[in-house]
Amino acid sequence: MERQTSQMHDLLEQSPPQSDVDETSEGKESGLRSFFNFPFSSDEVYQQGLADLLARDVLNERSEIEKAEIILQMQLFYFNRVTGQNLTAKDIRSHQDAADPSNFTETMNVPPSSSNYQDRETRPLTFAELKALIEQGKTDSIPNNKVIPDTLNDAPPSTSIAPVRKKPWELNN
Repeated sequence: MERQTSQMHDLLEQSPPQSDVDETSEGKESGLRSFFNFPFSSDEVYQQGLADLLARDVLNERSEIEKAEIILQMQLFYFNRVTGQNLTAKDIRSHQDAADPSNFTETMNVPPSSSNYQDRETRPLTFAELKALIEQGKTDSIPNNKVIPDTLNDAPPSTSIAPVRKKPWELNN
């Protein structure tokens, strides 16, 4: 899963894959219909990858058009990977322009701004900020800081199921 997420992240820095084989228009139309009907909003793997990329502030300080383009690239990468299709952003845009040019960004399902995701994912603190929080006794404000209880585990110890190891002089040669 982490591998797919990193592959989706790598996609943002590279151009979409190009096919050496010319697809038929029927096959491309079928692929385009599949793309527009693909359940991106309910696909757990896609949503996890998208959330990871948004947590990395990929969409910060970008225009709505750039955000829609990045989302389109992520959807295309994932769709092509899952279905074995080889659609490009150009194919999607040309189909979208032919169908309804005013509806392009609405069908891309651009998620809410990444500020919602920043609430869940915090930025790393500097050493000075960590030091100040510790000195003030606000260790509960430190992100990813696990509270270790002062008590021992109350569960009874498990019984050993491994056989007792024989000593060298007890071994039979």
